Amino acid sequence: MLRSFVCVLCCTISLTGCQPFMSEPSEFTTTLRIMSTSDVHGQMLNYDYFAGHDITGQGLIATATLIEQARREQPLNLLVENGDLIQGSALADYVAEDFPIQQQTHPIIAMLNALEYDVANLGNHEFNFGLDFLAASYSDAQFPVVASNLVVSASAPEQLQNQLQRLVWIEREVVDPTSGARVPLSIAVIGVTPPQIMQWDQHHLQGRVSADGMLSTTQFYAKQAREQGADVVVLAAHTGMPKQTPDPEDKEQTGWLLAGVAGIDALLLGHQHEVFPGTDAYNRLPEVDSEQGRVRGVPAVQPGAYGSHLGIIDLPLSYQPDTGWQVLNPLVSVRAVTADTPVAHELKPLLNEAHAATLKFMQQPVGSIAQPLSYRTARWEPSSAVQFVQRAQGWRARQLLEASGLEPLPLLSAAAPFAAAFSPDEAATKIAAGELQRGAIGDLYRYPNTLDVVAINGAQLRDWLEYSARGFNEVSASAENCWAALDQDVPHYNFDSILGVSYVIDIRKPVGKRVVSLTYNDQPVSEQQRFYVATNNYRANGGGDFPHLDGDNVVLRGADMLADVLLSYLRDLPGRHYDKAVNKHWQVIGCGGRI
Repeated sequence: MLRSFVCVLCCTISLTGCQPFMSEPSEFTTTLRIMSTSDVHGQMLNYDYFAGHDITGQGLIATATLIEQARREQPLNLLVENGDLIQGSALADYVAEDFPIQQQTHPIIAMLNALEYDVANLGNHEFNFGLDFLAASYSDAQFPVVASNLVVSASAPEQLQNQLQRLVWIEREVVDPTSGARVPLSIAVIGVTPPQIMQWDQHHLQGRVSADGMLSTTQFYAKQAREQGADVVVLAAHTGMPKQTPDPEDKEQTGWLLAGVAGIDALLLGHQHEVFPGTDAYNRLPEVDSEQGRVRGVPAVQPGAYGSHLGIIDLPLSYQPDTGWQVLNPLVSVRAVTADTPVAHELKPLLNEAHAATLKFMQQPVGSIAQPLSYRTARWEPSSAVQFVQRAQGWRARQLLEASGLEPLPLLSAAAPFAAAFSPDEAATKIAAGELQRGAIGDLYRYPNTLDVVAINGAQLRDWLEYSARGFNEVSASAENCWAALDQDVPHYNFDSILGVSYVIDIRKPVGKRVVSLTYNDQPVSEQQRFYVATNNYRANGGGDFPHLDGDNVVLRGADMLADVLLSYLRDLPGRHYDKAVNKHWQVIGCGGRI
């Protein structure tokens, strides 16, 4: 589905033909349409590999229909991919593990080539599979890749050094509809990603790249772009904004601060999977208009996740022969268009081979389980699925600790449910007892994290659990049921439980004072008691902003992705059969009659 690109009609068609071109343009107006996708996470098709059926409202193949429609409406346009593209789906996992990436074009990049993207920014998950995979993935991209705050060293793949650009220039020509004169329009695109990648994927990046701050980088390149003659400056920022708070300061979600940088005409957000405009999550922040799509007066859009929406910013432009181009900001239109639309079937052949290979990849038998593994109620009671992950982490961590020579300490294991539920009717991961297939492992552990082991004391352990315990709303007496008590602003992946200790969470108490009992081997945990905790590299290195977890107390790092650790754990069990019962080591009181 190649776009029929026309800047603006070169002439006005009439019965007598085209008007003759004049050498000098006059005053006129036009509109630049900026389209964005973000956080697609490898969801190319409208297909759920875990459920085994088609889905609506997701998949870049559905977003493609919106792209085509938007281009027909406004020929002067720009299409930007804003990161977290090549990770997060079964198809993406298949490519990372089995696809000949060095010899063939990555199927996801082939899709973007067909859609004729103009530029792509990198998200934090682009780095999950390492720099060599990243370089190979984008090697056949027919569009530039911007990474303004990434500094690539000589030790990084040479291919990557050549691919990434600090500032991307897009040149268009606009035809004056009156005189026929062609007027150049220079668009500069800045792209930034969270510098926390240096913590989250340290094992891939240390010594090979470094990441500067998003705000300082944007300030530098916005100024440079204007000095070099940019008519329009677009910021693709793989970041969101602080939610449900009036405080705009946040190390990871810097979108509000970025909107204050002088010279930015359009702000493309991502990372948080929100739809903006259209959410009230940012309403407590000053100068945020969640209906018109403005942040501190700057047009801003965030297009959800998995191809669910297409972000559109229409920038009216006025051209004056003496002064050049000017954005007519009060007339800017911003919207996020839903992808609940017919899919672009003509693109399916690009993905047929990868789709068939992914289905085969998912069906590989890897073991068996004696009881179902479910995340469904993991937000308010111990979960069989969470404990499967915790036990696998502990198994590998013990191997690493035995070989390390570190002092012996009690070993705990922390994990969160990735696909739990906020209500009884909401879908959640549940795997039936019996044969376990490769796809089920991907359903249980959807992120390419690796294993880290941290050393903490009892006071820090309690703070860790207290931070998870904020995942419940404050209740005055006792909530009618535990579903109603869940705080949906705390995502599932930020609700850790820790296997190896027993504890009680009383949600009637204020946040920070809810862990009313914490024991190890039936004895109260003291503040100075020391533990090792097996967790993932995202959490250990600051992901989720848990207290005391910033990478400084990591004592061991595993090399394998945790999905592979789960597979190895299964293979090590007698008959590859998992039959552990759920350990009811923690409970919540203050909901569902639990007092």
